[in-house]
Amino acid sequence: MTSHAAIVTTLRDSAAVIESFVAYHRAIGFDHIFLFFDDPADPSLGWARAQPHVTAIPRDGALREAWSKLSRYDENAAHTEREVMARQVLNVQHAMNLARAKGLKWLLHIDADELFYAPDGDAAAHFAWLETTPIETVSYANFEAVPETEETGDFFRAVTLFKKPKLLRAPPSADAKALIDRSGQLAPNFFHFYDNGKSAVRLNAEGMLPKGVHSFVRPGKYASAQSPQQFILHYACCGFEAFWQKYQTLGHFADQWWNKYDIVASIGPFHLQARDAVMTGDVEQARRFYRERVMIDDSELVAALMRHNLLARIDAPQKILAAL
Repeated sequence: MTSHAAIVTTLRDSAAVIESFVAYHRAIGFDHIFLFFDDPADPSLGWARAQPHVTAIPRDGALREAWSKLSRYDENAAHTEREVMARQVLNVQHAMNLARAKGLKWLLHIDADELFYAPDGDAAAHFAWLETTPIETVSYANFEAVPETEETGDFFRAVTLFKKPKLLRAPPSADAKALIDRSGQLAPNFFHFYDNGKSAVRLNAEGMLPKGVHSFVRPGKYASAQSPQQFILHYACCGFEAFWQKYQTLGHFADQWWNKYDIVASIGPFHLQARDAVMTGDVEQARRFYRERVMIDDSELVAALMRHNLLARIDAPQKILAAL
């Protein structure tokens, strides 16, 4: 079944996983993938350009020229060099135009460390169903991966343990709260990063534009929904190498996004603590931080967290990729 659905992502340092990212999403029914390479010298750019059903675009003069013609440009222009989210917003709006030109009907915005997860393995059927509804934008709650080893390589093929989203968790019992508080990998915010999901947009919905990196909006009323059956799997910082590279690339970023949104207030302290651990330049100190705050290699702890409905084992992407 063809879905007439596409994915857009802005990526960097994704050589270890990008082939799996593309192969998996094609296997479950996405028709096209727009890859915006934040580093124009990315070693995966040549590979991506050679793939059918992939549009690969580097951050170069041609892309900046395309940005300048977008309605979201003026509010983002001053931030494009410093804020990756500004570049993402512009890339998504540009991809919406490119996708419409290809006759595609839906566009999902996710990152290169994320997978769309349909438990039945059929994204095409989901988007075909959406076509029969008035829904114009749909959001998907996200799981957050928990690596169980220090190195994962291609984490899409290696990692199967996830923190459950709020949508699938009952209010924790006293025992569950105590378990979370004792787990350095979960306290204090359970998720280390965002927990408000990602979204797809109907491309023929008049006036829809990206709102930040999580949603799409337009003036006035429109039909939106949250999917109860499809999700995003966020493989954040899976493997020490990926963790180290992420924060080396981000560098000494500020404590606020866009110079006004406090990061700790938005998502908790982990992101800044990870920055500080890596920016010491002490690899072993950063490795200890990763082991204590990111990975869980204690099978008894994992079992207890799963009994309390806090973690889930999801191996469908691993199996799909293995079959390919």
